[in-house]
Amino acid sequence: MANSINQRIRYAKEHGARISTKGQNDTVIARPLILQLDEESIQGHEDTWAWDLIQILEDMFGKENVLGFSIHKDETNVHIHVLFVPCYEEKKTNGKVKCTLSQTKFFRNPKQLAGMHKHIRKELLDKDYKIEKDNKPIEQQLAGYYDKQGVWHQQGLTPDQLKAITNRHKELDEKEREIMLSKHELDILSQAMADVQEKAQATQENLENNMRIFECQQTDFENEKANLKTQMQAVLEEKEKLDKIRKSTNDMLERVYSVSDVCKKILQEEHTLNKDFLDFLDRLGQKNNIPLRERVEQLFKKFDKERRELLEKKHRETTIPDYRKSRQRTMDDVITQFARQKDDEKASEFDFC
Repeated sequence: MANSINQRIRYAKEHGARISTKGQNDTVIARPLILQLDEESIQGHEDTWAWDLIQILEDMFGKENVLGFSIHKDETNVHIHVLFVPCYEEKKTNGKVKCTLSQTKFFRNPKQLAGMHKHIRKELLDKDYKIEKDNKPIEQQLAGYYDKQGVWHQQGLTPDQLKAITNRHKELDEKEREIMLSKHELDILSQAMADVQEKAQATQENLENNMRIFECQQTDFENEKANLKTQMQAVLEEKEKLDKIRKSTNDMLERVYSVSDVCKKILQEEHTLNKDFLDFLDRLGQKNNIPLRERVEQLFKKFDKERRELLEKKHRETTIPDYRKSRQRTMDDVITQFARQKDDEKASEFDFC
């Protein structure tokens, strides 16, 4: 039998099959198949039942893949163990054969396996076997069996046990979903807390920056306040000086006004005197037939010219270019200037032209 297996595997490899021997998904190169019939089912087929089953399996899986079998009669019902190599052959369009070693090519899912059972039962019914067409529930098949002495041997789960386990599995699934949801909610809450902490940290840093800015602004404000106080003190001092200057100026103006009144009075008297003197010259000239007024006018003009030149020379010698920058003007300076102006006016009044 080992020779047959090796030959079949060699054939599969020669036609492109790959065998994996690493990891948990090693390639299955051979597997057993177990078929069991009770005494009532094989009644009348005692000599052929095994060969009938082998023929059905060869039709289903390929004659070259069914490599051996053995019959077991040590339990309540006789059964057969068949050795099967899952070599799947596929013919390409170019005529070449492509082999794959994979049991999933023959047993894709439990539904397909149940269909195989049903197919075997139908083939046996066609051969006049007394057998039920429908399979027993998988739970009953897995639960166990009775031996020849009628003793029950549990080799799997009873329907009630399977149901309890299924229910427990459902409960566990629900709990797992709840835990996953709780974990998801915790993750969301954790992320929200992290966001809040990050925002709080940013707010704290912003507040600290604002406090530093406020402290700097407060320092600047105190400095500005001190400067303003100093400036206000200087303004008050200047105001006090201005008040003193205003008072002094007012006193000076009063003195000037007083002197002005005196000068006006003197000028008025001089003007009257000049007019009387001119009238006297006219009368005296007419009486003596001498032009006294014309001669006096000529003499006065000559005198006035010399006087003006003398005054201008004196004025140039005593005048300072920038009087305000040299020293502060006093009351005597004002009176002197006023008197000089009055002298000029007086000289013009003696002009007989």
